[in-house]
Order: sequence, then C-alpha cells, then structure tokens
Amino acid sequence: MPTLVTAKWLNEQIGSSSEATRALRILDTSFMKDKSVDTYTTAYLKDHIPQAVYFGLHNCVESTPHIPRNLPDPACFTGYVQKLGIWPDTHVVAYDRFGPSSAYRTWWLFRLFGHKNISVLDGGYRKWVADGYETTKEEPEVEMSSFTPNMDRSLVRTYDDMVSNLKTCTEQVVDARGPNESSVVDATCDGGKIPGAKHVSFEELFNEDGTMKTVEQLKSMFDKALVDLKRPMVASCFTGMTACGVAAAAHILGRDIPVYYGSWTEWRQRAKEEHKWRGEIRS
Repeated sequence: MPTLVTAKWLNEQIGSSSEATRALRILDTSFMKDKSVDTYTTAYLKDHIPQAVYFGLHNCVESTPHIPRNLPDPACFTGYVQKLGIWPDTHVVAYDRFGPSSAYRTWWLFRLFGHKNISVLDGGYRKWVADGYETTKEEPEVEMSSFTPNMDRSLVRTYDDMVSNLKTCTEQVVDARGPNESSVVDATCDGGKIPGAKHVSFEELFNEDGTMKTVEQLKSMFDKALVDLKRPMVASCFTGMTACGVAAAAHILGRDIPVYYGSWTEWRQRAKEEHKWRGEIRS
C-alpha cells in the first residue's frame, strides 16, 4: 500500500458517485491541540472532501501528564473504527487541514492496530482545494464493519524500551522536532533531547504546498543527519505526533520503523537527569 496518494488519484477514485463504498474510506483527521475546540463542528461540517467521514484523534484516548497523546483504548478504538465502516480490505486515506501531523499520526495508528491498507493524501485538504477539486457539506452514510485489531508491537516503543536502548544502542533515535522545539525552556517544557538522538525535522519533510519531498530529498535529509537507513531506528518528537511523519518518510524509503509514543514529554519527566541532553539537537 503506498504511503502517499495524490489529490488527482483520490478524485479519480471518488469519481461521480456521491456514496461512500466499502473499498475506500476517506478520513478527515483535522485536529486541534485544544480539546475544547470541536473540530467536527468547526471544520468538518463546514466542508470536507466528498465521501470523507470525520476521525477524531482525541476519541478513545485517556491522556496522562506523562503522555498527553496516549494510545487509544483498544476496545474503544475497535468500536469507533467499526462505526466508520472500515473493513479489513478497506483502503483508508487520511487527510487534514491544519498541517499534516494528524494525518500521519492516523496513518501510524492504523498500522499499529494492524490495518496496513492506509495512505495519506499528499498535501492534504489544502492541496485538494488548490488543485481545484470540489468539497461538500454532505456526510456519507457508512455501514457498520467487522474491523478487528491486530496490534503490531514492532511499530511502537515505550519508555522502558528507550531506557534499554540507551545501554544497547540497537536503534538510532531520530528526533522530529525542530531546533527551536528542542532548545526552548519555559514553565511547561524543558529543552533537551534523548542522548544520541539525531535530527530530521518534521517540518522540513514537506514542500511549501504541503506535499512530501521526493525520495531523493528525503534520503538526503537522513544522510545529512547521519542516520544510517540500513540500521534499526526509532522516531521520537515532543508528544508522539510529528514522529509519525518521520516514520512515514522512512517507510517511503523502504523502512518500517517504530515510534516512541511518549516522546520527549514523557522522557523529560521520567528519565534520569544525565539522560536528558540539553541544548539544540545536532546531527
């Protein structure tokens, strides 16, 4: 299954039909950090790509101080996905409108729960509109599915996994945060990084129109960061969101890599002081 699909391809799949089908499920994953903002009402209901249903990343998630972007409860997630009409053979296409992080988090999340038939709309809602394709306010009717999760633990890392990795150095840590994110120190966030982490900035993965850079450009970014694509690696960031974009970039380059879902927010609260390197991330 391709990591990315184009707006042109998606428009061709939608065709002239106004009804969603079992074969394709488009997810509007538009996401606001502020949980008090109802993105379903403020964004999705105003307009969305035809046949798209709304997928809320906050659903089924119980945040903790250590992990604000926690994994969803498996039973709750299963029921939610079934209501969205996603079957084992359904090709899911995720997009967003406020920046690409939520679509890539959704891509990783579905793959973690065993649904590998998922792609991200390259450039998201913004590229769709810029290319002149129509939007709608109509919500499609979908049939309840029999989705059953099959967790792929190879795609996720916990705090304990990362502590063990400090000793073994088995996996290269690839940090998706930009230099400003890793060096800032304020009342809510200590700047720093996991020891040995290398820097592949999430924001730099994309062109100005929001599409992912070419294979050659992505490879150059990993090479510049001294990340060996032939060796195991794990993606991290601030809360486990943008790391999923780095995981997707690695997937485009032929590698399946896990995400440390607690990322720096958990690490800075739980790790020993000597395991919290300070200052900007450097390759």
